[in-house]
Amino acid sequence: MLLLSISTLAGAMVVLTLAAIFLPDPPCPLEEDRCGFAFCEVCMKEAPYACSACKTTRYCSTRCQGADWRNHQRSCKIHQKLNDLNNRIALTPPKRPPVGQCTGCNVRAGEGGRLAMCKDCGYQVCGSCESHHSRGTCYCPNSNFGKKYCQMEPRWYHTNGRGRPYSGDRHPDAFVGVYAANIYEQLPRTCDNCGDVTKVFKKEYRDPWLWH
Repeated sequence: MLLLSISTLAGAMVVLTLAAIFLPDPPCPLEEDRCGFAFCEVCMKEAPYACSACKTTRYCSTRCQGADWRNHQRSCKIHQKLNDLNNRIALTPPKRPPVGQCTGCNVRAGEGGRLAMCKDCGYQVCGSCESHHSRGTCYCPNSNFGKKYCQMEPRWYHTNGRGRPYSGDRHPDAFVGVYAANIYEQLPRTCDNCGDVTKVFKKEYRDPWLWH
């Protein structure tokens, strides 16, 4: 009887081991992705969802994700490793740019030429590349040429110049009345970026893709 029990247990362990090897893990949850129009990996319909693990492959529904999971599982892990590498690069502060050369287009300033410089990170731009309030960004993670991102309207290009987006508080003070009252937190508090005490956006409204 004891030998039979041991044999049965050993057989069950073999089955579980084989199942763990050959059966794929369950699909990762989907998350809504607003950054542009994309097509489903399976049916080519509009795909508003992305795999929450790799954040790359898009699907229209959990049904299509499930149908593609056996194929996607291996590439998903590769994309995750690439994402980790890109995140490490984005977090690495860049070297201070060489003086007298536009960081945007690499043109050198001639005699009497003018380059705008961010005093904090050393980013320099010529007249055609200079942009304080619209597209473009220096290397500072929380501002662009001294202008705090928290005080500006949310934009997708508010980054540290290496692809890492700004994710702090927002209170675009120059645009009072543009945003509805329910977008702001109920009580004023200290902004985690500039330190001003004011009403800031609720966390769910910080995402610039909500507005553009």
